[in-house]
Order: sequence, then structure tokens, then C-alpha cells
Amino acid sequence: MPNKQVPITRINKWFSEKDFNIEISMSMESLGDGNFTIILYKVDRQLTEFDNVYGEAPVDGIRFKPPIELKVVPIIEEPNNSTYNDNGSLRYIYDGKFTFSVHQAQLNELDTDINYGDYIGYPITEKEIRYFSVVNDNLKYYDNKHTIMGYKGAFRTIVCAAVTSDEFRGF
Repeated sequence: MPNKQVPITRINKWFSEKDFNIEISMSMESLGDGNFTIILYKVDRQLTEFDNVYGEAPVDGIRFKPPIELKVVPIIEEPNNSTYNDNGSLRYIYDGKFTFSVHQAQLNELDTDINYGDYIGYPITEKEIRYFSVVNDNLKYYDNKHTIMGYKGAFRTIVCAAVTSDEFRGF
């Protein structure tokens, strides 16, 4: 049975495809005004080398597509300050989790996607960028939180974990 295109008509009386497109356009314009930019380092899964046992890639075997800048709404959680021992003399601190919202329309315009394992660069100062790995790519974004008035999915919330410079250093 062929897959037919079925128009979404569940709330056409109050909200239609035209209204949806206007909302996306206005939202993307205001997001651009916010000027929060991240850099997407998309893993090239065709050129990346994987081992035969676990399917894992060595750090020096990962290949990337050209970096892409995205306009997003960022949220950085506070750093995790922990200790290796009971008396607190051996301390370490890791960056907090990085979460951001991105328009699916922006990803479609740039003919890209964000997937589990891709890397994200977020400038925290003019001279320093922190790097994160995508741990939740939110590919199912049709829940109420990610739609506009329940009409259809518009936004994705991407969750990332901090990585060390041993894992990823940018380009």
C-alpha cells in the first residue's frame, strides 16, 4: 500500500498550515535576533572507522562533515563539583549538561540533522569553546511540548553531555 500524503486538519478551524508556517517564520527570526549560535560537528558515519567487535570508533578514526552553525536557545546546567576521596582533597569539576532547542525547519533548510553521537561546540567566551556530545537527539518531537498548538512538531530539544579535550578538540 503506497504512503499517501494526508493533510493535517485536526484544528483547521483555528489554526492551519499557513498559520503554522507564519509562527515558524516569526520564531526563527526572533531566534536569530537572540544570536545564540552553536557549531554542529556531524559525524560522517560512512567514512568513520569502526571496530568489528563492538562497533565503536577510535577517537582518531572519527570523520566529520563540514561544521554547521545553528541558531538555538541554549541552557547550560551548573558544573558538577565532585571529589575522588572522603576528605575532599582530590577534587574535579565537569561542565554541566548542555540542552538546546532548535527548529526542525532550520535543520531542513540546511539539509542536516542532529543525531546521537554528534558533537556540539558552544562558545562561552570570545576565546573559548566548550564541546559536548549529543546524548538525546529528540527524533520523536511530536509531543505537545514540541508542537505549536498541538498542530505538528516544530522544535527539538537536544540534550548533550560535556566531553573532555581527549575525546574532542574541535577543528
